[in-house]
Parts: sequence; structure tokens; C-alpha cells
Amino acid sequence: MFTEACKIPGIGKQMAEKIVEILESGHLRKLDHINESVSVLEVFSNIWGAGVKTAQLWYQQGFRNLDDIRMKASLTTQQAIGLKHYNDFLERMPREEAAEIEQTVREAAQSIKPGLVCVACGSFRRGKSTCGDVDVLVTHPDGHSHQGVFSKLLESLRRTGFLTDDLVSQEDNGNQKKYLGVCCLPGRDHRHRRLDIIVVPYTEFACALLYFTGSAHFNRSMRALARTKGMSLSEHALNSGVVRGPGGLKTGSGVVLPTVTEKDVFMHLGLPFREPHERDW
Repeated sequence: MFTEACKIPGIGKQMAEKIVEILESGHLRKLDHINESVSVLEVFSNIWGAGVKTAQLWYQQGFRNLDDIRMKASLTTQQAIGLKHYNDFLERMPREEAAEIEQTVREAAQSIKPGLVCVACGSFRRGKSTCGDVDVLVTHPDGHSHQGVFSKLLESLRRTGFLTDDLVSQEDNGNQKKYLGVCCLPGRDHRHRRLDIIVVPYTEFACALLYFTGSAHFNRSMRALARTKGMSLSEHALNSGVVRGPGGLKTGSGVVLPTVTEKDVFMHLGLPFREPHERDW
């Protein structure tokens, strides 16, 4: 059988040995290792804060399950929190729970400053029946009352026990402030959920709302279209007259276009408006 396999054009000795092994045993032993590594790497990379490279490093160090990670791995603070809430983070929440989380943030925000607008974005705003996490945008229509709210809001939510863990306590992104953490609604049956709170100025609200609503593919398509029109689109603004040099590197930021609502973004790009539930592609 081995000799016959070697006679096949383009088949060398090693490949012939593999062909014989498959024909005689029904499978290739080398694939057993590959199948194991794929499944283990998937488990490891699902730990919040651990990317593919970290998962591969853990595998190379001989770790094969979550107990190995708990007992032997050197974890960052974020990875330790991700491991602690591993099962909760993996389980998608019903949109009713996401709505309750949004309402909790809204009530806390409006107790600090009446008139603050709080909107849950992501898959929740796209109308999905379940959500992986909750992103809540916070702003104020008067353009200035959002200032100073960020730290007060987090302090209020921590004091009530709603926020249980901080992943990134504050991430400055231009005029936007972003918090990444973990929350838990009252009651024994509620799980720990990923929550992001982003406080934005009202001038950036429409573009931020579009960006954080997604989907990721929809956002990429919108940015690519803007680029073809000499524009740039981000979570901050839609700019026209953008100058790009060799390799597409931006050398001139152009002029910020007025975008009071999401519809303005679509209009400037020459697109018919799409409702959030129509952006899931």
C-alpha cells in the first residue's frame, strides 16, 4: 500500500505514510493534537482580556483547561476578572435584562443631572433578542451638562453595588470618556454582565450613536464609503475634504460636517437612512 501511494504523482514519502495511516486506521493521529489545541485555544481566548497570542502562550506552557489557568497562569487584573466571570460573560443575556441595565444607568445619571440622555447601543439597539454586553451612551442636549458626570456616575453605581468589577476604569478618547466594567442587577438569578459606559459631548452624539450601535461590518462599510467620497467617519465626527497622502495616510483632517442626528450622517454620504435593525450585516 505504501509503495502504491508513493507512485501517485506529487506524493512523497511522508505524505504516503499519512495516506496509509488514514486508510488503515480511519484517521490521522497528528490531527488529534490539532483538534485538541483548537478547542483549548477557543476556551482560553474566551477569557476577557486574553487574546489569541495569550491563549497560544498558555497552551505552549502546558495549560489545557481553566483550572490550569486559575492555578498556574500569571494573569492581569482584567484576565482575572474575566476568568472569575467566565461563564456569565459567555452567556448572552435576554434583551429584557439589557433594558433593565440601561434603565439602572439612566436613573443614576438623571439623579445626578436631570435631562441626561442614556441610550443602550450595540445589538440591543439593533433589536436583537439577546445581547452579549451593554454599551450605554450618555450625553446632554444642552452641550455642556455632560461634563463632570462621568466620575460621579461611576461612583454612584459602585456605591449601590451595581458595578462589581472595573476592567478599564477610564479611557479618554478625545472629548469622550469610556468605562469598561462589570455589573450585576439585584437578585440571586442575575449574572454578572459586561457593561461599557461612554459619556460624549452632544456634538458627537450622532456619530457615536451610529458607531456604538454597529454592526462592526456595517461600520466598516460606512467608513469605506466615506473614504471614497474624500470624507472620514469615526465615533467623533464626519469630516469632508479629507486629504490623504501615499498609502492612504491622512494628511489633512478636512472640515467637520454638522450631524445633529444619525440621519444627517446618511444624508451627507448620499445614503437612504437605515433603521438600527437594518444594520445587522
